[in-house]
Amino acid sequence: MNTAIASITTREIASAIWLAVFLVVVLIQKSTRESLGSVFQAILKPMLLIPLATGAAYAAAEIYLLERLGWWSVANLKTTIVWLFTFAFVTMFEAAMAKGRKAGLGKFTAEILSVAGLLTFITELYSFPLWVEVVALPFVTVIALLGMMANQKAEHAPVARLMASISALVGFSYISFSLWKTYQLWSETATLANALELAIPILLSLGFIPFLYTWRAYIAYSDAFATISVFGIDKSLVPYARWLAISRIRGDLELLERWRKAMQASRPRDRAELKHSLDALLTLKEREAAPPVVQPNFGWSPYLAMQFLADYGVATGHYQHSFDDEWFAASSMREIGSGLNLPNNLAYYVEGTEHAATTLKVKLNVNNPGEAGEAEDMFIVYAMHLLEQAISLNAVVRLKASIAKLETFEAEIPYGRVSLSREDFVGGIKGGVFEAFRD
Repeated sequence: MNTAIASITTREIASAIWLAVFLVVVLIQKSTRESLGSVFQAILKPMLLIPLATGAAYAAAEIYLLERLGWWSVANLKTTIVWLFTFAFVTMFEAAMAKGRKAGLGKFTAEILSVAGLLTFITELYSFPLWVEVVALPFVTVIALLGMMANQKAEHAPVARLMASISALVGFSYISFSLWKTYQLWSETATLANALELAIPILLSLGFIPFLYTWRAYIAYSDAFATISVFGIDKSLVPYARWLAISRIRGDLELLERWRKAMQASRPRDRAELKHSLDALLTLKEREAAPPVVQPNFGWSPYLAMQFLADYGVATGHYQHSFDDEWFAASSMREIGSGLNLPNNLAYYVEGTEHAATTLKVKLNVNNPGEAGEAEDMFIVYAMHLLEQAISLNAVVRLKASIAKLETFEAEIPYGRVSLSREDFVGGIKGGVFEAFRD
């Protein structure tokens, strides 16, 4: 324990001093004192404490294993506690709040093995004298907070760049000082104890990934079935739906989310319809993995058509059933310009049947006529690129003049036609228009 206490640095002492000052200021004021009590009440709720306690118990099992291997001792206690609060608990919250389930846990693995982790370790090896750390900490904190606030608005970009430059300069000074001290005291730095101080957080983090995966799956399943019991299917079908998900979907959280949306749309009335909805989705996923060839006279493969504007960063959602025999995929609206209320926006749509896309469409909404130029230029570029990908470069050469005019036209192409339509908003934004280019 004495070794752990001796490892406390002046930077950590300075942090403790300022934390104590902050708490005193908060406790002096009645309003902030009451708010602090509310914060503690929220933290101490079982729905928060139980997951954190479970994560801590898993981490304790990791520590026990490392201790049995002779790699962990009480001297590493401080580093372990810091790791628990700055990585384990933080990544649990990130996993729970993640909106996209597709990326998996690669982000966390990349963070664990990143150069930033090594630089942080080097920076923490040596610290400045206590008075320097006490003076520097509030300065560094203010710079970081100003940078975060400035990043929230585009008009504050110059301030954000200035704060980023100052932060980089401060970080460079910390790293340079630590490297210089490391060089001076190399015999004291190049020890097994320091090597373990670097390795233990990495080993604990890598070992924590299976827990994060399980935790993330638990959150996804809880969210999905809490929703479908209210907006999707009858509550009596929920246990069977949960069994189907566990036995057939397993850890594919993206597929689970797609099935949740499908159930909300189709509202299966019995077990047979519920099972059929999952069977159809699994069949669709197999088709997505190996898209069938579509003859030109029938249209395009939907899964290839969805990628036609990928070079411009336009990604569509899944190709899915809408109603009757109609299917579609759509990108999110890409905002263009800085309209105060509603900016100009552009999107890409793929429409057709279950097996073939028959209509490809780029749609532009000019909601801010004062900035129409930039939006229309982008619309022209997208339309020409779509025509090249869907038909041929010769078609672009033949029709580019008509597209560039942004006037309504229609032209024949093999197995179909190309058109551009333009409609003024009626009773809406003055000068606002809707423009669509269709293959």
